[in-house]
Amino acid sequence: MAGGGAGWLPFTRSPRPPTRQRRASAYRTLELAAGTAGIGLFLVAMGFLSSFAQLPSFYHDVFTGYDPPFDAIAGVLLLAISVRIPDRSVVAWLFSLLAPALTIFAAVVSPNPFSLASAVAASGLVALIFPYSVGFFRGVPSGPESTQLLVVVAALLSLLFGMAGARWLGSQFTPKIHGWTEALYFTVTTISTNGSEFAPQTSGAAAFVVVLILLGVGTFLSAIVVLFLPFLERRLEHIALRLERAQMDDLSEHVIICGSSAAARATAATLREDGVRSVILTPDTDAVNLLRGEGEVAHLGEPSNEDDLRAVGIDRARALVAADDSDAENLLTVITARGIVGGLRIVAVATSPSSLAKLRRAGANEAISAVAVAAKLVSAAVLEPTPADEPHSHTISH
Repeated sequence: MAGGGAGWLPFTRSPRPPTRQRRASAYRTLELAAGTAGIGLFLVAMGFLSSFAQLPSFYHDVFTGYDPPFDAIAGVLLLAISVRIPDRSVVAWLFSLLAPALTIFAAVVSPNPFSLASAVAASGLVALIFPYSVGFFRGVPSGPESTQLLVVVAALLSLLFGMAGARWLGSQFTPKIHGWTEALYFTVTTISTNGSEFAPQTSGAAAFVVVLILLGVGTFLSAIVVLFLPFLERRLEHIALRLERAQMDDLSEHVIICGSSAAARATAATLREDGVRSVILTPDTDAVNLLRGEGEVAHLGEPSNEDDLRAVGIDRARALVAADDSDAENLLTVITARGIVGGLRIVAVATSPSSLAKLRRAGANEAISAVAVAAKLVSAAVLEPTPADEPHSHTISH
């Protein structure tokens, strides 16, 4: 309709929800990871088949038969990269170009049906993954995942260097190195520093062994540390959690101190001097580590969470102290604790005097203003007519 009245709003298609776009992107990266892993398995299979099959090469020279380790290592490399493809790792994208380079090199120096098939498949990976390179470069190039991938690639290249060099210089060892199986055995035993019965007989072979040791030992030790250290850390954390759980189960007639404020730490120290066991419950990881280093029993958790309060034995405790820096958090803690154990003695420490009445109505048996108590002590010390060199002792009653 033309003219007059309110104009018609043009029909516009609503944009696709961002969640749908993210879901489609996730599916795409999973497809790329699956494709990378599939090509990697194909290259590994080609490497093994070419090492056992008796097919003649297209020409014979000194490089004939060097395709099995290059294809197999390139396949293992793609399998390792496929794990990081869904994370859009820049390092994974860059090393995805290394596999085609290895297979193409093998196809050039040792052309046969297997090496050519590997080169074509690895080159197809570049055509598959290259259009999404922009998405990979939006990822984080550093981090523990990238470090793990780097050391794995370095270890695989060291293994490839050792196997190829052992075959190339195999006649210069005693006994001579024949076949890729013996080359693999020589490389692994040399890198692992276990020693090998293959002794170099020429200066070139000796130099090769020295370079292999320098390169291989460092890369394989780094790979072991980087790959197994997270597993060891998780195992140690599991053991620490079991020990902490046993420690919490052993607590009874103790005082639960909620918070890591100065008042909470001072309360824990005073209770320890009086021979009363206590446990500090706080969500601050740094505070938990610091308190444990000082000899206190501390547990990581939310004081206003029922499960965390039960984990520190609230049903076996003699009292609870809500001493967080936030009065709102203390209020939630008092309400939660009172709901779990109706007869529990609860003492709340308020940072603001106006919060005292709220804490009492929430269920606290005692609500104390640290500022007000300190002010009364200071006032009493100032007004008490005693000599300055004599000690003062003041009592505050509630």
